[in-house]
Amino acid sequence: MHKFKKILVVCPAGAVTGGPEALHQLTAHMNSLGLPAYLCYLPFSETAKPPAPYEHYQTQSAPYEDVPGNLIIFPEVDPMLALKVKHAKAALWWLSLENFLERRHIWPLHDRVRYFKRVLQGRRPWGGAKNLKSLLHFSQTEHSTQYLKSCGIDPIPLIDSINEDFLTDKYLDKIDHKKNIILYNPTKGWKVTQQLIAHYPQWQFLPLKGLNRNQLSEKLYSAKLYIDFGHHPGRDRMPREAAMHGCCLITGELGSAGNAIDLPIPSQYKFDSGAPNFVEAFGQLANDVMENFPKHYADFGVYRKWLQDEPRIFKQQIADYFLSN
Repeated sequence: MHKFKKILVVCPAGAVTGGPEALHQLTAHMNSLGLPAYLCYLPFSETAKPPAPYEHYQTQSAPYEDVPGNLIIFPEVDPMLALKVKHAKAALWWLSLENFLERRHIWPLHDRVRYFKRVLQGRRPWGGAKNLKSLLHFSQTEHSTQYLKSCGIDPIPLIDSINEDFLTDKYLDKIDHKKNIILYNPTKGWKVTQQLIAHYPQWQFLPLKGLNRNQLSEKLYSAKLYIDFGHHPGRDRMPREAAMHGCCLITGELGSAGNAIDLPIPSQYKFDSGAPNFVEAFGQLANDVMENFPKHYADFGVYRKWLQDEPRIFKQQIADYFLSN
């Protein structure tokens, strides 16, 4: 006996980023467990189908139905749509705390102004999640779980995994081909990365942009190091994908990177990018990664095994809530 007659997972149509992929994964895993789950694409007034990169999940879509017995799961950036649900049960899946709070860690007033603008636009509630207690909450990160608990909400754990094509050992077969290349996402922590590029002109920094999945794999497979000094709104996919292609990681400590549950890599590979000695400390570690790569590669072995176990954990968490008596 299922808890819900139908589960609708709300997703923006045509979006190809980490959040939408997680929403397709969730629906596919629910289907594999026999749950009646469907993608429900925004805007609700138009029909849509999965973007080409997500067709392999073989999900089905259904129209929006706010009726008793249904559960409608919204990403956390659509809390006001969730509050408009009248008859079904509404839920938020917290894939990104920073995106809900409009927090970019530039300076606190800047973030508060960004959030206030969203309130005026009718896209965020006054007072943050404290005014969302009527909803069911699922949390992808320890980072968002702690925030929700501070708001009087005890969320249900629900992680995701990266694409399972990346969770085999096929990109971990050897390391002697690795080059002294530092990869980065130009949309994440660009100001810090810019500072490092200027300070270390002897190293090759390459941005990951405009690449299809195969091209991305080629870049990740060839490099020794991936860096990310962004705000880590959730359990970001790119660091996980980089690790599964044999890269070492060096990150900041913002957002979900600030704890050892969401990003469980050895602490020496995380830096406070605002520290006075940050640039020099980064340089010392990055140089050692280049010069002694096998040693550093081995430091990420436990993390890679943990990543490979994510699909099992994800499915178990779905079963624990949706199939338990």
